[in-house]
Amino acid sequence: MKKRNIITASVLVAAMLMTACGSKAEKTPVDPAADNGTETADASATENTEANKADSESGETVEIVYTARGNADEIKVYQQAVDAFNEAQSGVHVTFEASPSDGYNQSLITQLAGGTAADVIFVEDTIINQLIKNGTIANLEEFMAGDSSYAKVEDFDETVLNATRTDDGIWGLSVDCNPMVLYYSPAMFEELNIEDPQELFANGEWSWDKFDEICTTLKENGKYGMVQGGDNIRLYNWVFGNGGSVWDGDTYKFDDKAREAFHYVCDRIQDGRFVYGGTLPDGQGEDAMFMSRQAGFIAAGRWLTKTFHDEGIDFDYIPYPSKSGEQYAPAQICLGFLCVNAKSEHLEEAMQFLTFYCGTPGQEARITGVGTSVPSVKTLDDMLIESEVPAHLDHILKVRATGWASGTDVAKDTIYAGFADATKSVFEEAYVNGADPDEIIEKVEAKAAEVIADSQ
Repeated sequence: MKKRNIITASVLVAAMLMTACGSKAEKTPVDPAADNGTETADASATENTEANKADSESGETVEIVYTARGNADEIKVYQQAVDAFNEAQSGVHVTFEASPSDGYNQSLITQLAGGTAADVIFVEDTIINQLIKNGTIANLEEFMAGDSSYAKVEDFDETVLNATRTDDGIWGLSVDCNPMVLYYSPAMFEELNIEDPQELFANGEWSWDKFDEICTTLKENGKYGMVQGGDNIRLYNWVFGNGGSVWDGDTYKFDDKAREAFHYVCDRIQDGRFVYGGTLPDGQGEDAMFMSRQAGFIAAGRWLTKTFHDEGIDFDYIPYPSKSGEQYAPAQICLGFLCVNAKSEHLEEAMQFLTFYCGTPGQEARITGVGTSVPSVKTLDDMLIESEVPAHLDHILKVRATGWASGTDVAKDTIYAGFADATKSVFEEAYVNGADPDEIIEKVEAKAAEVIADSQ
């Protein structure tokens, strides 16, 4: 069977997990050459069909490799999950490859194009559409319709499926999801005599004005009110909290409410109530700023929860405030996907692993308790609720119900290769240099039009 050199990494790794499930019956053969919408992927699948059949008929254990990047807490559960899968059945053995986080996306694109990528790969939402277009990942749709799959299309809400679904098929499954919420320290707020965000929220008063008052108090006490991340999604959460939009069909266009939200963010960075995450010193990420009590609010999904809990850091969740105080204004649901390398010599086995990992059995085992993510499979919320961490855990589940995902109509950024980086660099002129927000909006719309035209 094919051997691959294992790449070790001395950096934090992983992005999702998987666990044991009872062995399934002998798998029904699936045609690995099923149409995936591109000539490249079709050719790769056809070329590997005979190799798949030969391994199956020989009775040998099929070796596949899975690679991902992530943080320290994710990697621990990650390897446990891979071990559990290997123990649950004897036909497939999965080896986990930890890849460095720095440069992960570009390295993955290069490896897929060169035929050296792992069989199963973690793919961020920022590059998923690029991989779909260039035909380097396999179509899962036909496999998922068969008896060999551990997951079905109907197991997932459309919100978490749409970013990898096209008219031609399904190109990846979400490993879980992470709705964006704000983290804050109730203990610190009490010490500073700051109003309780939970009470404000419950009374329909969790508004921009109240948020400003809190951030002003934090600044007066030598702290930043909010660490404003540089990626576009952190801006869009303010936009949608104001009822604004940044896409008009296939055109990147800020409406008046989106412009107002951009001004809101820029003004607070300039007056010091917010700090732009891209200007923080090396080693001072938003999590470090929060743990050292230098910032009152940071925005993240559940990925920081286990670390904060294990370190004894005081924290709770609160949704983004809306301008009006409306509860649960839309915020992003961050997604990462598992995909199969279209050139894998073991397409069927890779898809079995993927659907197990992303399906009910995989998510059920790895998200139980104080974990780093939220289920993307429907009906699994109870196992998260049982952890009771943090106190207002229910906020993150309700944000999932009202949220949005990149690649959908409200935020088409990830559909176009290079869009996120190109537009971010323009926005930074306002965040870092204090450029006029209205001029930046005109400039970013023009840059977006260029990227979209180049992608056609």
